[in-house]
Amino acid sequence: MDIATVASSGNFELLRSLIDGGVDVNEYSKEGFLPLCNAAFWGYSSIVELLLQNGADINLTNSGTGWTACHCAAFQAHGKVLMKLMKYKPNLTIKDSQGRTASDFASALDTIWPFFAAEGCSRTPKTELIRLGIVRKVTEHDPAVPITNSDVAHFSRPGSAYVMKGQSLHSKPFRESRNTNMLSAAQMGDVLCLEEDPGFSALANDAPKFSIWKN
Repeated sequence: MDIATVASSGNFELLRSLIDGGVDVNEYSKEGFLPLCNAAFWGYSSIVELLLQNGADINLTNSGTGWTACHCAAFQAHGKVLMKLMKYKPNLTIKDSQGRTASDFASALDTIWPFFAAEGCSRTPKTELIRLGIVRKVTEHDPAVPITNSDVAHFSRPGSAYVMKGQSLHSKPFRESRNTNMLSAAQMGDVLCLEEDPGFSALANDAPKFSIWKN
């Protein structure tokens, strides 16, 4: 099992044993994923910290998407992970394969934006987030936007709300879950492809997270 896969599984002790054995913490998986990016994507803050302490390059990017660990954590709204990452002074101007920075993703989410504001980032305006494909307009009740106990329970004025889905779905290891929509998001950087998989059971506290703007 490669180190990137171990990082995505959340197995801290196995990861530490690999590092102690001399495995390169910046080694890509055969799919082009980095250990640090995988850990950041799944919200494993302790693993993120372990990797950083042992030389993980915070500015390296996954193949394909061009996502850094900060892109991954911002996309998933993992505040605790971002707190660890910011201590290592990441380059927040790095753009992914579609020209989007981690700050762009964070601009759509009130819960994590303060981490980026503290680093002097300027919040990306709504019109630009739409152009970049990070948010989209909800013109009526959209079955692709679940009604949950998350930040958004309803849309009071059809045509006036904008939504970004930033799901946290780490109840199964990365390779074991094989959630096709999750893999599409991770591999292609598509913020709209994380629809719920009927065969995937997320933890109760892993409800989708949204950020809404009103006209």
